Amino acid sequence: MSWESIIRWRESTIFILIFGVLQTCFSQGAPTLESLLVSRGYDRFLRPSFGGPPVQVDMSMTISSIDQISEVNMDYTITVFLRQYWRDERLAFAGSNHSLSLDGRLAEKLWVPDTFIPNAKESFLHKVTVDNKLIRLFPDGGILYGMRITAKAECNMDLKKYPMDSQNCTLGFESYGYKTEDIRFRWKAGNASIYGVESLQLQQFKIGSYDVINGMATYESGDYSNVKFCFLLHRQAFYFIFQTYIPSLLLVVLSWVGFWINAEAVPARVALGITTVLTMTTLIGGARATMPKISYIKAIDVYLITCFLFTFAALVEYAAVNFRSSIKKMKEAKRKMATEKKCRNKIRANMTGLHCVDEQENNHEMRHTILDIDMADDGTAGQGARMDGQRLRRTTSKKIGVTFANGVRHLVRSVSQVQMVRADVASIDRYSRWGFPLCFLLFNLSYFLHYTEPWQGWLT
Repeated sequence: MSWESIIRWRESTIFILIFGVLQTCFSQGAPTLESLLVSRGYDRFLRPSFGGPPVQVDMSMTISSIDQISEVNMDYTITVFLRQYWRDERLAFAGSNHSLSLDGRLAEKLWVPDTFIPNAKESFLHKVTVDNKLIRLFPDGGILYGMRITAKAECNMDLKKYPMDSQNCTLGFESYGYKTEDIRFRWKAGNASIYGVESLQLQQFKIGSYDVINGMATYESGDYSNVKFCFLLHRQAFYFIFQTYIPSLLLVVLSWVGFWINAEAVPARVALGITTVLTMTTLIGGARATMPKISYIKAIDVYLITCFLFTFAALVEYAAVNFRSSIKKMKEAKRKMATEKKCRNKIRANMTGLHCVDEQENNHEMRHTILDIDMADDGTAGQGARMDGQRLRRTTSKKIGVTFANGVRHLVRSVSQVQMVRADVASIDRYSRWGFPLCFLLFNLSYFLHYTEPWQGWLT
């Protein structure tokens, strides 16, 4: 046997001996964390101090974001970093003053509080790239258990002052199975247990004051400890000012343009009135489409309905103007016919007089000469006039002049009467020109003074 073969045989023998020793060591069982928990009699299905006083669980929370605040569904979406602190003497260790940061997946081997969110419609734990959990173990057995949660939580909203409202929303945490005799929740440092509120950026809201509450919920199965985070959301109304309020206001002002249009321009005024009314109806429908179907009246409904009534009133105002103008014209026509008939009767009764006086038209005389007599329907007046032909010939030249003057006066009187009718009709438009804006101004002042109390800065 050569020396090279002997050396290879010895190396193989040494490798086999070392492998056998390692295999023997591993077969006897190296100490692991799970084996240490078993050796201490740790049971993750039993709470700390089982059979003794309740476990005190302190909580703190960092708010990452609040978004998707929905008035239709009355909920909001929130993402938080929730941290829970409690003490488990079974996990206490000696020989070190430093805490141990462990893998979050170890939570499956330990007892943890059965915390849930009672007002959540749905929620989930983030799992990218691994479960977003942390476990930190302290020498005295204290445990820090943190997780990242996103939840869609319910928020009962009072929308009577929408869109100048403020909503009080809550986020609660509660034990699902352990009653107050087994577990107690509380915020670790009161309001100081909440972090990240000042840095939140919301689209339509501004975070106001917030508070924390340590309480208890009572169900048919018993009393359960819970904690709540309550916060106030102030709605910023600038979006609604430019989207709803300003267009509504401009439509109302546009309906007032008809007061400066001639009342005889019927197509222009009717088209303007109908257009403003229909546009206002469309605006109301668009605003209500984004709102929940609630039974009470909201502030934006009051404003939109009032603006609609103003535009509709402007259309009705022109209807009143047109109706009054028609009545005046009918009365004038009837009075003119009565006057002419009265004059004809006087002429028939007194054939020697060739004129009559109309005492109905502002005490002005209206003389009817032979030219008017010839216009009689039955011709009797004309026949009587021919019997006095000589007097007729002597006075014809004079009567023609008088007839022309009377015709001019009659024309002037008719024009003045028409102007009087127009002036009476136009007075409605004149009163509307300042009456409508004044009423709308008073409405806006009372509206914003009522719905923006106590002036909480909704314009900021």
